[in-house]
Amino acid sequence: NGRIMPLIIIITVLISTFLHATWNFLIKKSNHPYEYVQLLAVVSGAISLPFAILFIFTDKFSISGIFLSILSGLIHVFYFYFLGTAYKKADLSFVYPIARGTAVALVPIVGMLLIKESVSIIALIGVVVVFFGIFTLGNITHMKSVNSSDLFLSLITGITVTSYTIVDKYAVSLINPFFVFSISSFLGGFLSITLIDKRINHFFLIAKNNLRIIFTISFFSAVAYTLVLYAYKYSEVSLVTPLREVQTAIAAIMGIVLLKEELKLYKIIGVSLIVVGAVLITY
Repeated sequence: NGRIMPLIIIITVLISTFLHATWNFLIKKSNHPYEYVQLLAVVSGAISLPFAILFIFTDKFSISGIFLSILSGLIHVFYFYFLGTAYKKADLSFVYPIARGTAVALVPIVGMLLIKESVSIIALIGVVVVFFGIFTLGNITHMKSVNSSDLFLSLITGITVTSYTIVDKYAVSLINPFFVFSISSFLGGFLSITLIDKRINHFFLIAKNNLRIIFTISFFSAVAYTLVLYAYKYSEVSLVTPLREVQTAIAAIMGIVLLKEELKLYKIIGVSLIVVGAVLITY
C-alpha cells in the first residue's frame, strides 16, 4: 500500500521549504527574533485575509472548518510563545532540531493511527532517515550537559507543531487553506502578543521601525504555509511534514554560504541524510 507522491505536491512543498528557510534565516540574523516571530504571525495572517474572505464565497464553506481554524490558532498561541522563548533563551541549534524532529516523528504516527493514512515502507524509512538527519544537523552530541528547561522547551514546541499539523490537516478538508492559514496565524500571533506578552506598545514600535523586513518575512510565511496546507489537502500529512524538513537542510546551507558559518562534518552528514530521506519519502 502507499503510493508515489504526485510531482506537483513535491514541487509545492519544496518551494514552500525554500521560502520557509528564507524567512527563518532573516529572523535568525535579526536583532529582534522573538518579536519578529509574533509580528510575522499577525501580519501574514492579515495579508491572507482578503483571499480567505474571497474563497469563503467561492469554495465550500463549513462551520466545523471555521471551528478547526480557530482551534489551530489557539494552539499556535502556545507554539509562538514557546518558539519565541526558545529564540530568546535557549541555544537555537539545540532547540530547533529537537522541536522539528519531534514533529517529524509524531506526525506520521498520529497520521497513520488517527487519520488512517497509508504510507509505503520506503517512505517510512525516509521519515526515519530525515529524523536522524535533523538530529545530526543539530549536533546534539556537542552538548556537554543538556539543559532540562531547553529540552522541555524543544519537546513542547514539537508537540504543539504536531497538534496544529493534525488539526490543519482536518481543517483543509473542510474549508479553503487560505482561510485556515489566515485565521490560525493571525489569532496565534495576536493572542500571543496581547494576552501572554502584553507589551503591545513595544511590538508596535518594533513593527513601525522595521516595516519592510516584517512585511517581507510575513509575505514569505503566508505563501510558504498556504502551499503546505494545499499539500496537506491533496496528500498524506504523514509524508508532507517530514518532506518539509528539507528546510532545515536549506537553512544550514544558507548559514554556511551567507553567514560564513563553519562547514563541519556533522553538517554535511546531516544535510545529506535529510536529502536522502526526502527522496525516499516521495516514493
